[in-house]
Amino acid sequence: MATQKSAKKGNNFAMWVMFSPYLILLIAFGLIPVIMAILEVPHESRVNPDGGWDAFKIVLQDFRFLPAVGHVLGFMAIFVPTTIIFVIAMSLMLDVNPTKWKKWLRMAYIVPASISGAVAVLVWYAILQPTVSPIKGPLSWVGITTSDQIWQTKNLVYIFAIMAFFAIAGNWILIQFGSLQSISGEVIEAARVDGCSAFQIAFRIKLPLIKKYIVYMGVLIFAGGLQIFVEPELLNKGIYLGIAESWSLDQLAFELAFTSGDFGGASALSLMLLVPSLLGALVVIFKTDMFEEAEVNNHKKAEA
Repeated sequence: MATQKSAKKGNNFAMWVMFSPYLILLIAFGLIPVIMAILEVPHESRVNPDGGWDAFKIVLQDFRFLPAVGHVLGFMAIFVPTTIIFVIAMSLMLDVNPTKWKKWLRMAYIVPASISGAVAVLVWYAILQPTVSPIKGPLSWVGITTSDQIWQTKNLVYIFAIMAFFAIAGNWILIQFGSLQSISGEVIEAARVDGCSAFQIAFRIKLPLIKKYIVYMGVLIFAGGLQIFVEPELLNKGIYLGIAESWSLDQLAFELAFTSGDFGGASALSLMLLVPSLLGALVVIFKTDMFEEAEVNNHKKAEA
């Protein structure tokens, strides 16, 4: 009995040693900034001279707020489902038949994902510039001969969705391919013996078994899309001046803080953006059994 207690204490100590670096970073760059934002909201500013929690109301009534919400929601309506569907389809196809080309396919998926958001803006600017574009032939076929036909504010939801998609899709394909490798080969073989086709195995066996990983991916893609900033900011100030002024919510928070001097309003908007991401994280933790808590608890009950 004493040996078991000693082993348990040793395991707990090792767990805390491994967990402590993450915990320190979480507190330093997660918890403390949130507390600082909450404390900053009621401070006086030029926009909110009396201070107080009216900062939330002032941000909601800002003429730029609703357009920014519309832009971000339109962007996410394209980006999120397209990315999830494409990633699932490609990872399932990559998992169907092992071939000697699989490692090269994995490399082909991850190379575009190595391009950061800032570089992606420059890359797609060149691709969508009819005079120098490598696809200027197809662009001319649909009647696009000048950059002004593409680079318009009304088209930015589609352009940013394309940029964001190619920036992350490759990484997620490899991650979901890895989750598919965790499925027991015996389960797949049993399904084949029962007469399941490759399509049936993919959608009736594999997808249900990696459902929690898909939900996790969806939450992270949603949270990342909600915080879009680099692409519109760089395009607005570095390529086409004024084309994406206060286009996203993160841009609006940035401008409230560093143009209007309204740090309370910027903090209020940041906290509002935190809510949907936090709700998504809670869904992953409590609704997907991501951390296998049910299996661990059942194993403990069986041992007892």
